[in-house]
Amino acid sequence: MSVDYLIQGKVKPLVPGPELGRLSPAALARLSSQLAGPAATGADEARPRARRREQGAYFTPEPLVELVVGEALSARLRRSPPRWRDDGSPELVVLDPAAGDGRFLAAAADLLAEAAVARGLDRAAARAAIARRCLVGIERDPEFAALARARLGATVHCAEALLSPVGRDLSADVVVGNPPYLRSIRLGLADERLRQALRGRYAATSHGEWDLYAAFLEQAMDWAAPGGEVALVVPSRWLTARCAALLRGKLAEARAVRALVLFGAEQIFPGATTYASVVFLSRARQDRVIVARHGSTWQVGEVPAGELDRAPWRLSVGRRRALVERLARQGPPLARVARVAKGAGTNADPVFVLSPEAAAGLEPTLLRPCLRGRDVEAFGAARQLRVLVPYARDGRFIEPDELRSRYPRAADYLAGHRGALEQRERGRFRGPEFYRFGRPQNMAWLSAPAPKLVVPDVARGGRALIDRRAAMVLDSAYAIRPTAGEVSLGLLLAIFNSGVVGLWLRETGVPLRGGYVRLKTAYLEPLPLPPRSRFTAAAESAALARDAAGRRDEIDDLVRRAYGVDRSDWLG
Repeated sequence: MSVDYLIQGKVKPLVPGPELGRLSPAALARLSSQLAGPAATGADEARPRARRREQGAYFTPEPLVELVVGEALSARLRRSPPRWRDDGSPELVVLDPAAGDGRFLAAAADLLAEAAVARGLDRAAARAAIARRCLVGIERDPEFAALARARLGATVHCAEALLSPVGRDLSADVVVGNPPYLRSIRLGLADERLRQALRGRYAATSHGEWDLYAAFLEQAMDWAAPGGEVALVVPSRWLTARCAALLRGKLAEARAVRALVLFGAEQIFPGATTYASVVFLSRARQDRVIVARHGSTWQVGEVPAGELDRAPWRLSVGRRRALVERLARQGPPLARVARVAKGAGTNADPVFVLSPEAAAGLEPTLLRPCLRGRDVEAFGAARQLRVLVPYARDGRFIEPDELRSRYPRAADYLAGHRGALEQRERGRFRGPEFYRFGRPQNMAWLSAPAPKLVVPDVARGGRALIDRRAAMVLDSAYAIRPTAGEVSLGLLLAIFNSGVVGLWLRETGVPLRGGYVRLKTAYLEPLPLPPRSRFTAAAESAALARDAAGRRDEIDDLVRRAYGVDRSDWLG
């Protein structure tokens, strides 16, 4: 590894360009190649997968560690070169608040030791002094705290960094690491005390189903000293998720984001499916954000920092950015003219979702047509499945006594599955109301008789049908219903079965493995609609025709023209 970028006066700039900087397309392509190689093994990887998932612990491959630490250190040293002590240690502090086995701190020690060698100092002595005087780790797990301590010879506290007095007054020149990924609902199952203590403590933990890593991302800015740098490996979900809106707004207002590396669908953690990013933050205000995105190739560009706010961040670069911005200027966003709502979640579809034959003996009042993501075919009709819904049409839960007296056959059926229903979410549904849905969200709205568009939550592109049966949409699908007269279901049907949805979501959402995209509320609501004046009656008529599925290319072309987009842009 070259250390030229760490030596004062020889620092390579972060500004992207051909073969320049560690965030250049060529450098990132080499990183991807390294990450695709054989996975490293060690004490952390040997930990049972179930326990690692419970703790949200995904240990970072060494090549990525080197990128994160090298970029953060070079930015800090470039801005304000530290004074070097006689023992070979610089006057700066590097903190990893979720240190694991200490690999980020070890990389910092190696890089700083090489810089000391370049100054004519002994490497081993300098590295020992650097570990002793410059490195601080915090690790909640005693086993890993001891491992990091032995590996580094540095100060590694065994504590919960977000709450312990140990982390309260820390100030570091560089904050690096890979904090735990644990959604609040799973955190509550693992450590309810910690969940309650963090809830509302940060902007990142003040709304919706937040994630533990987002609290670390926010707190890292307080740990960073004036002029300090932060580099954390975190999921990319926070860039667009509704629950992270306050966090995005806080970082955008501070102009704290210096660079983002978005791995897209590329998987970087052995044994776990995650959609990762590296976030580089700075205590020095930024005018621009360098964005590196992985798709079929790596692309690097810039986004003006002033364009970011609490709304989902659009981070396209290059030719695609110009196209996305042009689409965004076309017409109103979907959220202005329609409501998007996720389906209800039973947390036990094999019990509640029934074939017509299995539903035949139950009270019809509690049975409704249902739609899951897998049931949605482009321009299609739904399968004839039924879902047993122990709720009234207004969303009211039907209590046990009422269920037994009015719907005895349904009560007997549910009682026969009581064991399985009570086991959901580690027993959260134990008791007489064991048959509640896991996520009874939007129940009354979904049950309303007005027609609605239904889309799957995961697809390779656009895919939608119109439901006219007041079907109960389950949580592997989303429902869309117009709220204003300027958009029709026919228009939405044509758009959501066209190429624009896949194009938009690949650029503004989080692309998934296998070429799939997520069609979730946070990604769909900003979807721009074409001006009504450009959308022809022919397109709407074709979308509503019986043979619409066979005319997809024709409909797609009509939608493309409505957006004023060239075929090369649409398909390229």
